[in-house]
Amino acid sequence: MDRVIEPRPDDLAEPAAERARVVLCRACQHVLTTPKQAIEMLGRHEHTFRNPGGYSFHVACYSDAPGCAFIGDPTLDATWFPGYAWSLALCAKCQQHVGWRFGGSGSPPRFFGLIATRLFRAGPC
Repeated sequence: MDRVIEPRPDDLAEPAAERARVVLCRACQHVLTTPKQAIEMLGRHEHTFRNPGGYSFHVACYSDAPGCAFIGDPTLDATWFPGYAWSLALCAKCQQHVGWRFGGSGSPPRFFGLIATRLFRAGPC
């Protein structure tokens, strides 16, 4: 498993009110990311996709998710974002599958698609 991405010092310098706005793992309440990291991919922040196994996922896109670990070799097989290979994103604390890490040659070069039903968005959003 790849290592967990540590928070950067500039993230810790945010005002307390901004730090209170977080996106948590619904299973264990570990901080995964912040609303500040929300981005649009393919013109939207949130998407609903179906995988080849027939399971549907509603995902929200974030430029970074420091509270996630990722596992597996990136693959382009059945990717939802053309040109971006994916690997599984897990909560770094409880190991719950919370989404996918996408990497590619586009802009941005990498991002996270987190499963909305496995998140808890806390604070004044």
